[in-house]
Amino acid sequence: MYSNRSEAWYEMNILFMLASGLGAAVLLLVVACSLFSRQILLRWYRVRKAPFNDPLRMQMLEIAIDAGMPAAELCFIDSPVVNSFSVGNRKNSSIVLTTGAIEQLSREELSCMMVYEIAHLMSGRRLEGIAAVLAGTLTMLPVAALWGAVFTGFGQEYDPAPKLIKFFVTSLLAPPAALLIQITSRESVKYESDKYAALLCGSSAAIGMLSKLCNQESWDVNPSHASLFIANPLTEDDIYNTLFRTRPSIDDRIKRLEGAGY
Repeated sequence: MYSNRSEAWYEMNILFMLASGLGAAVLLLVVACSLFSRQILLRWYRVRKAPFNDPLRMQMLEIAIDAGMPAAELCFIDSPVVNSFSVGNRKNSSIVLTTGAIEQLSREELSCMMVYEIAHLMSGRRLEGIAAVLAGTLTMLPVAALWGAVFTGFGQEYDPAPKLIKFFVTSLLAPPAALLIQITSRESVKYESDKYAALLCGSSAAIGMLSKLCNQESWDVNPSHASLFIANPLTEDDIYNTLFRTRPSIDDRIKRLEGAGY
């Protein structure tokens, strides 16, 4: 009987240690995301800072002065897709433009894109960035589970067993990751940012910019980060991606601007 009690006590201690370790790991992850979400996201997509004398940087500085907020750090990311995103808060932020946007948009349309991102930052984007990093970490775990299965002898990458393990982990983690994104992303902010861009740059420039975001090729980004972008970079008809859809359609945003007559 003494042996049974000792064994039960030992098992309880092991469970307590595992639970404590897991709790500490989650707490450290949340703290790290809170402090370094901006840096993590910028490194995730390997962005490069705009040169000090870049004309776009000067253009953004003028926009920030008009908006009454400190100038954001301007960065670029190599992609033919017309898109952008912003991370940070009013005092310490970054705006990232794709090379596709720089090449395909006019000066006025680029101004609209940067005004949109600044409006997002003014409305408070820090929580959304933290949620994106947390959810992005969760959605990366199925890939880690797949390779863990491969390296522990469950088969090759395209064999049924590792794929089944990845599917199982995805089914467990995708819903809470998507819920985290949904509750921290506000659809109304997208409309307000469009409105702010139209007021500062004119409705024709804002509509022109949005029109060039239509019918874009899909972009291989982490689904949990899609809410940060000005236009959805994911494939619309993918069931998994629809879990992370948080914004109105581009057509709806254009119709709102056309009806408002700014």
